Amino acid sequence: MFLNRFRSCSSCMGARHFQTLLFYFWMSCALSQSVSDFRASDIEARLTAFTNDALGVERTQELYTQASLNQIVSVDGAAVATQLANTVSSRISSRIVGLNRLRSAASGAYTSGSTSSSLTACCSLRDSAVSFDERFNTTVLLSNGCDRISSTASSPRPTISSSISSSAKSNLVSSAELKFQYFGSEEGYTTIYPGFNASSCSSYDPRYRPWYVAAAVPIPKDVVVVVDTSGSMGISVPNSGGRNRLDLAKEAIDSILTTLSDLDRVTVVPFNTVVTRISPSSATDCFNNRLGQVTPYNIRQLQQLVNRLSDSGGTFYGNAINAAYRMFRDTPARTGPRPERVILFLTDGVPSDTRNSILTTMEAAARGEQYGVTVLTYALGNGINSQGVETLTRMARQQYLVTVGSVAVGEYQLISDFNNLRASLSRYYSFFASETTTGTNIITMPYYDAFGLGVILTAASPVYTSSAGRQTLRGVVGVDMTISDLFGDISYFSDAEHQYAFMINNDGEAVLHPLLAQPVDVSSDPLFQDVTLLEPDSEFRARVYLQMRNRTSGQASFTATRFLTIGNSRYEGTRAVSVNSSYYWRPIAQTNFIICIVINAEVSNEVSVLRAQAAPAAATLYHRLDLGVNRGQRCSQFGYLAVSDASAVKFSPEAFQNPSQYLNVPETSSTVTQYRNYLDGSGPDNYFHAGVRNSVRLTAQLDAIWQRPDARTNARSVVWRYIGAIDGTFRIIPGTQLPAAYDHMRRDWFTRALNAAGRTTLSPPYLDAFGSGYVATLSHSITQSMDSTQVDSVGAVMGIDFTMGFLGQTIELAYSQCVSRYRCLLIDSSGYLVYHPDFVTTGQNPEWVHLGHKEPYVMRDLLTRGFAVKASCNRYDSMERHFTYRISINGSVTNQVCNQVTYSVQPVNNTNIFIIFLSATTCSGRQDFLCNCPTANNLGTCTFSNVGNMCECPCSTPLTYDPCSNSFPVTTGDVCPAEIAGLPVVPRRPDAISGLEPCFNGTCNRLTQSSDCRATQGCSWCTRGSDNLELTTAFCTTDCVCFGGTQGQRNPAANCDAARTDGSGGSGLSGGAIAGIIVGSLTGLVFLVVCCKKKYNEGASGTTTTTPSSSGTVAAPSQRRPSAPVEVPPETYKPPPATNPNAPPDYNAAVHLAGVGGAGGGYPSAAYPSNPPYPDFPGQAPYPPAAGNPPYPH
Repeated sequence: MFLNRFRSCSSCMGARHFQTLLFYFWMSCALSQSVSDFRASDIEARLTAFTNDALGVERTQELYTQASLNQIVSVDGAAVATQLANTVSSRISSRIVGLNRLRSAASGAYTSGSTSSSLTACCSLRDSAVSFDERFNTTVLLSNGCDRISSTASSPRPTISSSISSSAKSNLVSSAELKFQYFGSEEGYTTIYPGFNASSCSSYDPRYRPWYVAAAVPIPKDVVVVVDTSGSMGISVPNSGGRNRLDLAKEAIDSILTTLSDLDRVTVVPFNTVVTRISPSSATDCFNNRLGQVTPYNIRQLQQLVNRLSDSGGTFYGNAINAAYRMFRDTPARTGPRPERVILFLTDGVPSDTRNSILTTMEAAARGEQYGVTVLTYALGNGINSQGVETLTRMARQQYLVTVGSVAVGEYQLISDFNNLRASLSRYYSFFASETTTGTNIITMPYYDAFGLGVILTAASPVYTSSAGRQTLRGVVGVDMTISDLFGDISYFSDAEHQYAFMINNDGEAVLHPLLAQPVDVSSDPLFQDVTLLEPDSEFRARVYLQMRNRTSGQASFTATRFLTIGNSRYEGTRAVSVNSSYYWRPIAQTNFIICIVINAEVSNEVSVLRAQAAPAAATLYHRLDLGVNRGQRCSQFGYLAVSDASAVKFSPEAFQNPSQYLNVPETSSTVTQYRNYLDGSGPDNYFHAGVRNSVRLTAQLDAIWQRPDARTNARSVVWRYIGAIDGTFRIIPGTQLPAAYDHMRRDWFTRALNAAGRTTLSPPYLDAFGSGYVATLSHSITQSMDSTQVDSVGAVMGIDFTMGFLGQTIELAYSQCVSRYRCLLIDSSGYLVYHPDFVTTGQNPEWVHLGHKEPYVMRDLLTRGFAVKASCNRYDSMERHFTYRISINGSVTNQVCNQVTYSVQPVNNTNIFIIFLSATTCSGRQDFLCNCPTANNLGTCTFSNVGNMCECPCSTPLTYDPCSNSFPVTTGDVCPAEIAGLPVVPRRPDAISGLEPCFNGTCNRLTQSSDCRATQGCSWCTRGSDNLELTTAFCTTDCVCFGGTQGQRNPAANCDAARTDGSGGSGLSGGAIAGIIVGSLTGLVFLVVCCKKKYNEGASGTTTTTPSSSGTVAAPSQRRPSAPVEVPPETYKPPPATNPNAPPDYNAAVHLAGVGGAGGGYPSAAYPSNPPYPDFPGQAPYPPAAGNPPYPH
């Protein structure tokens, strides 16, 4: 009877009037509630249902619990460390064999007088002649090498190019992991294999490169460059493009700096009437009173300082030479062999002081160094007279006014042509080459590769020929090797938080460490720091560090500090834990590196493994769909080849016995077949660690879980579902290809859930790299027992990506009052907004928006009352101290601020989030309630970092750094783990998806409700025109037509250039749609009646005041588990088209579903972008990565 009366009412009033009546009835009930009446248990129940129904956590946990088995395993750390050291040494030996072959080919060709033909110039190679090769990350010519000729090359030209290319080609056949191989001659010619298309041939001179100089002169050098900046240096130089003498001197100094290696130390002394101070800051005397260690950072600092020099004043030699010698005296002595010490003295004019005073000053200074400093003097141009020439000559020969003993004799050189200045000065090292031994192989310190291969090393060796008992340097051969290739076993020696490995050099600097970026993630030259910054315990220094530096083997056990990321280390910070740890270290033969493995002593004897699993009925679908089994429903997932009804398996490098081989050798169909034969059958295991096959077989059962009807209820909003196991197994649906280097165990979604074992975690929103728009990730750990909440018991982490609109719908279904009267927000435990209504209604960029930026009065109040506490950690690679927050609340916190805004904050039990209920008003105009938040989506510079109760958004401050000693004077505090860099998305292949249907068709322009539109992947509710003015009638379309609510804006990650038809024409609402509106309204009315009755029975609830919790734990959740929101499955949902004057006509748009939101990391951060002079040759200084490679999201 009740429903019949309302049907009659709806017939006479019409749907619109009925909804109006319903709204006022709803308001009469809702207005009687306050923010303190809301309960977080409502959203908790819906998230729990979503976690178990859509993601299948409960069912998966049952699978793991039934399959888990504890075993006693004896871990022989000493044996493992020895094996790792021997493996790495063996790999390096094989590369050195190739280097020696290359050197023999070069010296043999010179000795035999080879007249082999020259190769094609690298800059002349046609695009059609080269093809892309994964091993080199660029297009190359594998059949031959190519030549480069420097603009300053001299005659005669070597005729050994073909011999070098042939030998290098044979090396690559023998060792497929080798990268570029090359020979640089003393005349300035270069032969490189494989050939590649260089943008310029004449700009590259091998003789100026660190690998060349380090091999030609394999001894440490202390270099002081003294440069005249007097007024005469401002004279223009003919035929130099308008540059003056000082400009060309700066270029020459720049070239000198680029020849230096990590063995060297250097500074620059500018002088005119006085000596100029050049320190980078007043906080350090580096470069003014001391030489600085050659690091990429220091070289860039000196290049910038030299570039700022200007010409003025006189030319007083005495002051300059005295300052130069003082540098050697005040610089701390080295450990190890005594370096060659040299002063390069550059001037263009007659000195303003007398010859005798100059020589007297120099003799007194040189006496203190036992006359052991070599002085090379250079007269620039023809402006110097005979008296000046005599002075410079006597300075170089150390011929003083008094007789002294043995001296280091230098030389004087006149450079009359300024255009030869760079070439002349850059060859200073040749003065020492004849004093060194021949045939010495050297390995450079790691540096960033220009072709984007990550961090690489160069092994180089000088090429000498002998004639009449005299050795002649002909050039240097070099071979590039990637860090991931050589040391992949060390980088990926990890098992969640159980064990890890690191590597240092003889100076104690950390080359590899879990707190540092992975070599494949690095986008600029790394800043190597002392390992004690990352391992700060006093027992480590006393019992491990000193022994490692002495290159002795050993082991020690003690309680050590580990720093674990909470999620994204840059924004969410870190936490320190104490772990009973055992350290085992071994030197690596043929290198200056030492490795150490660290094992959690508390769990080293007992591990949880999976029982043997039966082979799945269906063949394993490997993520390389272009190489693997052709099964399942293939479709286009936003322009990427995918399988809609089956999950695909991928493995992180940790899953492989040889991570280096996996990362560096391209997979083939044969490789994938061998994988499958082992995983699905009984084939030999040539690739994987024990346990991986059982993990693959166990997780294969998730396909059935993920295909259940309750899992597909929200299919229009769910982009990806996936699981990542501790053993390195990763499974994702829809099945699609991921980059080889993708490692789920290092991604934010995985570490966030690992840190909150047993709880559901949500990420702040981010732009999905695959093209579905802004999404969030929910992740949950799977443990070895139902009651375990310890990190060490986690066996896997599950994740699901969904649209921001879906999260908004879920909140509104849980709290109908959030639609109008109240604003309902979600924040994580660091205070970042997981959801804000503005994210879906205004088009605001939602990435990393902090509560202090969006709702400052709430954040300020939480901070004042102690519910928000500042935390910090040091990030040494970027020289920053990051400040973040920890939100800790038990129960409910309610308050009114600025006499206008009432809020309530409650923890959502068993999650990492809090829900905030806000009254609709704001503290407008109240500056005293704002927080210092200069940027919304990134860390700003701190203003009040040391003041605990001053409100500002997460920020950073510079760490004090001493570049000369390459150290940080203050090192207290936690350590920030390196931020995970983004990975390039696998390129879209239009040919692979030609003719395929989209995996999910959102039919955006058929959706008539804003909430439905925003909840659907790839759709956007368009409210503003291209002129940013509000549209008369909003409409739903793809985010290639309208993004962020603005017509004409496009989702930058979507495949908008690949067309598809989305929706159809038509107008008006069908009877079915009207009926749906009425039924929905009736349902809402019934809900409101129940709401009001409940309100009447319960009465108003009082405010509960709590105290801050140091543990951050929350009360146990209610056992009530209602169903997830019921929605019509998208496969059957076919509403009629909308009538909309602003909707565009039928159009083609991109297929742009979401990416593996959890399957990515933050955007790459190059802490030290570099700009070396030669941008297109391997074995050189670093470059920023090429543009156009979008990173994965969280």
